Amino acid sequence: MAETKEVSKTSQGLSVVCQSDIVFSHPGDDVVLSCHLNPAVSAASMEIQWWHKEDLVFHYKNGKMTVNIDFEGRVSLPLQDLQNGNVSLTLRDVRSSQKGLYICEVTHESQSIQDTVFLHISSEDFGLVTPVGTVSADPGSDVILPVHLSPETSAVSLDIRWFRGTELIYQYKNREEKTNYENRVNLSIQELERGNLALTLRNFQPADSGDYTCKVFHDGCLQTGIVHLQVREIQTSDDPRVVHLHSVLRTVQKDILQQKGQLLQETSHLLQDTFIQDKMRDKDFGLSGPILGRSNSMEGIRPLMKEEDMYTRHTIKKRHVFKRNLFGKRSSAHGWTGWWSKQKTNK
Repeated sequence: MAETKEVSKTSQGLSVVCQSDIVFSHPGDDVVLSCHLNPAVSAASMEIQWWHKEDLVFHYKNGKMTVNIDFEGRVSLPLQDLQNGNVSLTLRDVRSSQKGLYICEVTHESQSIQDTVFLHISSEDFGLVTPVGTVSADPGSDVILPVHLSPETSAVSLDIRWFRGTELIYQYKNREEKTNYENRVNLSIQELERGNLALTLRNFQPADSGDYTCKVFHDGCLQTGIVHLQVREIQTSDDPRVVHLHSVLRTVQKDILQQKGQLLQETSHLLQDTFIQDKMRDKDFGLSGPILGRSNSMEGIRPLMKEEDMYTRHTIKKRHVFKRNLFGKRSSAHGWTGWWSKQKTNK
């Protein structure tokens, strides 16, 4: 306590009496620690202090009140009943951390009198509810790993830890957050009041797949829940239009492959025929190497190529051009159809 005083159960025949030595409650309950003066004289002009262990919870003096920040908005004295010597302390929405010994101290004419009461907060039985099956997510999306308390109970006073495998990635304790996944994971503090322990994982990547474990520590007990996370599989559509489109694409692909095969076969035959004709021509002239041009007159010498041979070579050249454009330029800005129309026009 703040200062040393002479404290006793009674002072000049006045005493503080707590109705019970122990009060039982559950987390979230409102509870009254009943105390009164005996005899029942007015306490309005007295100094009243309520202590929880070594912490001052509530202070009343000269009509002014001071409240511990951890109890702010959740603790009060019956001001209207102080005239009757009622100095009871009301606690609302009690938490497990608030269990223990409470001391009511009343100072009157420089003498302090006190009594004690023990608040026992029973551990409420609850469990962790996790999704059945696996949670799936698309790469780059934000995914929620759902876990909540059942029955619905405030988790504000709990120690909550999330693990990926054996690695601790998030912890909530005493209203403070710690994480090893900076800017990637978080819990909604507001939702903790409703027992929602869901963890949000941002920018999910395939490497994030695996088992995530939520552990809750409460009054020396441990509750555990596991969430399985994986990449969402691509679903095939049953829409008849999509099925028909896939069928058309497969047919077009098959036709293109057949046309490629036919063109290659025709080109191969033409090249083979040309090669044979060249060999026969060389044999007729007795040539085994390239023919040298002459600067003199060609009179009296047979043409090296007949008109039919020149036509054949011209046809082969056009075939080569057609093949090159089919395989190399079909994906150009004009498209295959536009190119084919252009070729027909040129013919």
